Amino acid sequence: MLTGLLSACSVPEDDGTLRAVMHADVQSLDPIVTTTGIVQRHALMVYDTLFGRDAQMQPQPQMVDQWSVSDDGLIWRFSLREGLRFHDGAPVTAADAVASLKRWGSKDSYGRQLFAVTRSLVAVDARAFEWQLERPYGLMLEALSKTSGPIPVIMPARLAAADASVPVAEVIGSGPFVFSAAEWVPGSTVVYRRNPDYLPRTEPASGTAGGKVARVPRVEWLNLRDSQSAVLALAAGEVDFVESPSIDFLPMLEAEGMQVARLDPLGAQGMLRMNHLHPPFDHPKARQALLYAVNQPELLQAMFGRPDAVQTCYSFFGCGGPLETDAGLPARAGADPERARALLAEAGYAGEPLVVLHPTDILFMNIATLVLAEQLKAVGVTVDLQAMDFGTLASRRSNRAAPGQGGWHLGLTYWPGASIVDPVGHLPLQANCERAWPGWPCDSELQALIERFPYVTDPAEQRTLADAISRRAFEVVPYVPIGQWFQPAAYRPELNGVLPAPGTTVFWNIEKRIDTSAPPER
Repeated sequence: MLTGLLSACSVPEDDGTLRAVMHADVQSLDPIVTTTGIVQRHALMVYDTLFGRDAQMQPQPQMVDQWSVSDDGLIWRFSLREGLRFHDGAPVTAADAVASLKRWGSKDSYGRQLFAVTRSLVAVDARAFEWQLERPYGLMLEALSKTSGPIPVIMPARLAAADASVPVAEVIGSGPFVFSAAEWVPGSTVVYRRNPDYLPRTEPASGTAGGKVARVPRVEWLNLRDSQSAVLALAAGEVDFVESPSIDFLPMLEAEGMQVARLDPLGAQGMLRMNHLHPPFDHPKARQALLYAVNQPELLQAMFGRPDAVQTCYSFFGCGGPLETDAGLPARAGADPERARALLAEAGYAGEPLVVLHPTDILFMNIATLVLAEQLKAVGVTVDLQAMDFGTLASRRSNRAAPGQGGWHLGLTYWPGASIVDPVGHLPLQANCERAWPGWPCDSELQALIERFPYVTDPAEQRTLADAISRRAFEVVPYVPIGQWFQPAAYRPELNGVLPAPGTTVFWNIEKRIDTSAPPER
């Protein structure tokens, strides 16, 4: 089945290579230029970061040896661990860190906030640098350890000096694996080799923190988009790891002795997004009506059919994260169709057709949209389902025109849980009008609360503020949470040490037992 694909790799079958089918193909290599999840996974293979996040989502030092912050929160000092080297043999210096942070800061939402209050960021000596702020920033370590969106990876200063809108010319990091440019076949295969010069930390590996020990000599990511072919290849031993197997195939894989595990503790949050520019959802009561109309358990059951893969969750910050809260949630959310009808009428809705974007190429999104349509009809909405693939949907939802002129009213989407655990990185929560993510919520009170958050440094005050944001969000309703789901990975029983990691997938710490008693079947 995969003989043609695998024969392109010249390594022996029994050399310990770990072959993985990832959720998407790597088409770009620069984690600052793009926010695509697969590129961030690639970045964590080859680059290192100043801080990582452990399995409990807590920032931990990674490239950093020592750090301190002044009593007034304005001066941060960092020193790098000794012996860090890039893949080209050059030592990692504080100047590399400074240049890399400046490049990252020009593109990332946390970075932009940080540099807006930065007085100076300079190298003090070869290993130490100092960051002086004009006001305290309470999310400094969270920003430096993030695993989604633009990741603050450290690259050589000569590469970091490039325009952040232009991909870097070389992939030179200091991480546990080396990208093999000569073996990269776009659309087919990405190859990583163990970095023999990497100096892991001594702490146990946890998430993207601790000792990143590469225990296999080589990792190959194979682009196999047909889900059935991927799981059959896994069962046959032709691949070792499938990042996102179809839920439908999990019972078969379990029966075949494969390991099925939830590796991302935060999963993904489903969202019903409304267009705030046009009636009826320019009126808050129409948006509030959807809180009573959308039945989360019914949607989640239809989408995935496995109770262990889903969780009812109304928190705008997701469930399982440090700011989980449902403050302000209406008492009968998801279970009061009469209230939904009344609110729609108060908003002036009179039964006119509402354009619902319907992605048909992603099975669970297709199913969810069909179930959503029935829930909307049950509260008196006339539904105009418009079918398209998800790529077209992503383009269509950027259209600000009236729904009858190429725009839209409603559409489902989802975001990684790691991207919504605090207000700064949570783009769908932002209510900054024309600068907001498509849907364009506009509420100065909610936005002021969000923009205040990163400058609150006391954890108790952060929780209080998160509750206030949640209460206002349930009044404004930038979107309706439709629950949380957890896409399990599947892998061969020969793999040991597969790590859970918030918001990503990692390949260090994994050992592969090799059976040399007989050649693999073909």
